[in-house]
Amino acid sequence: MDVLVRNAAGRVGRRKRLLAAAAGGALAALVAVPQAGAQTTVRFVGERYPALEFYAEKLRTAMPDVNVTVDLMPNAQLKELQTITLSSGADTIDIFLGNDLTIANFAANGWLEPLDPYIEKYREEFDLDDFASTAMASASYEGKVYGLPVLTNTQLFAYRQDLFEEKGIEPPTTFEEYEAAAAAFHSPAVAGTVMTLKGDGVLNEAHYYLNAIGDGWFDADKRPVFNSENGVRAIETMKAMTAYAPRGYTANGNDESTILFQQGAAAMGMQWLTRTAAMDREDQSRVVGKMMWAPPPGGGQVVVADSFAISKFSSRDKDLLFRLLATTLSADNQREGAKLAVPTRVSVLQDPELQQRFRYYGVLVPSLEAGANFPKFPEFKEVSEVVTRRIMQAVTGEMPVKEALDTAAAEAEEFLTRRGVYK
Repeated sequence: MDVLVRNAAGRVGRRKRLLAAAAGGALAALVAVPQAGAQTTVRFVGERYPALEFYAEKLRTAMPDVNVTVDLMPNAQLKELQTITLSSGADTIDIFLGNDLTIANFAANGWLEPLDPYIEKYREEFDLDDFASTAMASASYEGKVYGLPVLTNTQLFAYRQDLFEEKGIEPPTTFEEYEAAAAAFHSPAVAGTVMTLKGDGVLNEAHYYLNAIGDGWFDADKRPVFNSENGVRAIETMKAMTAYAPRGYTANGNDESTILFQQGAAAMGMQWLTRTAAMDREDQSRVVGKMMWAPPPGGGQVVVADSFAISKFSSRDKDLLFRLLATTLSADNQREGAKLAVPTRVSVLQDPELQQRFRYYGVLVPSLEAGANFPKFPEFKEVSEVVTRRIMQAVTGEMPVKEALDTAAAEAEEFLTRRGVYK
């Protein structure tokens, strides 16, 4: 996960140069040609990647009387430009792309236009209830919606269908079944389950256990609950599952876990849906056609989304901007873009043709509905780094689980107190 660029103080000269360059289009990766007779000009800035290029073009052509200029750039430059522009209250950006953390940060700062009135007004016209609820939650902050989700990503439970059929075992739906299946398949040649604990992997893995078994990370007042009785049980379970993980599991990131699956060296485990296609690459994989996916046992796995948001400081008609976004994210457009990214509309996810083309589509809706977003407060990413260091110590046996989590809770509260979170 990328962290919002923060605290740009002390770089005023560089900010001015960046803003001047952006205004002149030097940072633009794609700038649309103005449409003849356009009555309104709208500027969109986003990150450059294939799915966004597709939706940027749909945005540009969504409404014939609106001229949309599109600037796509690398992630770091995008977040810096967004932060500089919005923090200054400038109206030089109308629509932009944000992820879970940027939406939370920008909304907390009062930089985003709440979309709830427009959603209520246009609910039926644009079938807005069709958006997956967890994807919408990714674009929300403190009970208000600040974006429309463009694409979503989550983790699925990947498993070797052939191995399960040989042993007559059904895909697990509970952690008890998960642990039993991992034990049944574990051998020197095949790990019972992958454990992805390198870098942000420990955050994602702990998020799953703490939501499926525990009480989550923090309560409504941002006080730690990950060290509750259920939280301790969650991390104890996570620690127990490492007995069936490959050697060196603490150094395994998403790339390493993907390779383990491709080489037939792991029977099951959590996998980002963006990695599913790699299982059937004949030039890389020994398990072509053998991998299947199910909703993660117990649910609670991380769900993230990239969303379109509207700047609070835009001088354009906000009603028009919302209609522009809703038109761009129609079911037809999402169906067309499904080959590039996972759609956020339930009707598209349940499309029979797409479910036939993409084998994991059949479990996406229940997986998304059972998933959980990261806590929605701006300091979470930073404080999670403090907590996950202790979780790693607990999982590897460096500290007793209860002691590690209590220590993490005290450190988290001290950190959040220093940041002024507690009033």
